[in-house]
Amino acid sequence: MKKKILMILLACCMAYGLAGCSGAEKKTEETQVEGSMPAEEAKKVLQEEGISTTDTEISADSEESTEPAAENTAEMEKEPKVEVEKYLTISDDKYKGISVTVSPKTEVTDEDVTDEILSEAVSAGLYKETKEGTVEEGDTVNIDYTGKKDGVAFDGGTAKGQDLIIGSGQFIDGFEDGLVGKKVGDTVDLNLTFPENYPAEELAGQEVVFTVTINSIKEDPEITDDLIDQITSGEYKKVDDYESYLKEQLEAQSDAEYNREVYSSILMELVEMYPIREYPQDFIDYYVNNNMAQLQEQAQMETESVDDLVKAVYGMDTDQLKDYFKTNAQQLLQQRIILGVIAQKENITLKEEDFQETLKKYADSYGVTVEDLLSYYSEDDIRESELENKVMEFLAKEADITLEEETEADIEELTVETESEGDLILEEETGSESSETEESGN
Repeated sequence: MKKKILMILLACCMAYGLAGCSGAEKKTEETQVEGSMPAEEAKKVLQEEGISTTDTEISADSEESTEPAAENTAEMEKEPKVEVEKYLTISDDKYKGISVTVSPKTEVTDEDVTDEILSEAVSAGLYKETKEGTVEEGDTVNIDYTGKKDGVAFDGGTAKGQDLIIGSGQFIDGFEDGLVGKKVGDTVDLNLTFPENYPAEELAGQEVVFTVTINSIKEDPEITDDLIDQITSGEYKKVDDYESYLKEQLEAQSDAEYNREVYSSILMELVEMYPIREYPQDFIDYYVNNNMAQLQEQAQMETESVDDLVKAVYGMDTDQLKDYFKTNAQQLLQQRIILGVIAQKENITLKEEDFQETLKKYADSYGVTVEDLLSYYSEDDIRESELENKVMEFLAKEADITLEEETEADIEELTVETESEGDLILEEETGSESSETEESGN
């Protein structure tokens, strides 16, 4: 499992390698919602299971990601090479000076660093827990709850030992607000209504009652050298040293997010400028078969059929999912072909020293050796990803980039949109001591 998780993380880095890869990114757990899931939620679930679904993912040529789990397992063929010049000719240089508008880079503050340390402390169980007091906005509370519709508990609406940050927007509208002002030990009934567009159709727009017991309030610990020592398992001994490290990591993550938006915006323009009329069928077949093989492997682990797994996670049949993977392959090829042709036109190449530096960067990010990294991913995958990265760096330097100006009206609109999105799904917060959460309706 550790190997599979590492591969997923590396896939994300190389798929979005155009935006940079930061060791500050963390893998979080999502709670699956029962019933048909939106595509984005389904993709998250599949990615957590090691199934590649990212639109721009560069498929790994590795033992675990390409080996089907059917009877008489045989190693799949190597990913076909794409001779990009056969599918696109660029006779102009309009790719230089592309105009894009993006959000300003997020500035990392001392408060951000403090919040990150406290979050790590809570995740590690290093917090103060009190059995008395009144719930306030921003508190982390530990609760038990049961959700009922028409007096009957509904699937996925019950949990024990669930941690919840009040004001985080993790639960549907009214749930968190209903706990503010209540005391530890109180049991309250919350009369709520699920959003009309809630993914679980049987709950969408329905009136329900959540009976909630507040078990405790978790207070932030004091940030001391001893706390840092515990959080980092002895790697850091001083608060100042760890704060400096975290700030550097968070700034790298901010840079990556900014680059991701810039590169994504440029790619969108390139796709419009240089449409691809034909795609290499052998690559599309490889991509679809590779993803279906991984689904087969997962289905075998779950002792169920592929059809049942696809229906449960994607809410579609296997043929529809294959069409979905075909579309993903075409989107990947759009990027690969366009950037490949520009690389040839501008004579952009990947020097060997740059490649070796990239190997070390990826290996260091995930605490493995270069040898281990190359046992998970082929050199060709990494070389191609890094070459695309160099092309995007070139295009970004040539681009006309305008930063969005955030007005008070923009900020207010964004806040409303974020709150609305947060109402859709009640996500399970990790780190609960005795969580018995049943998936979905929460």
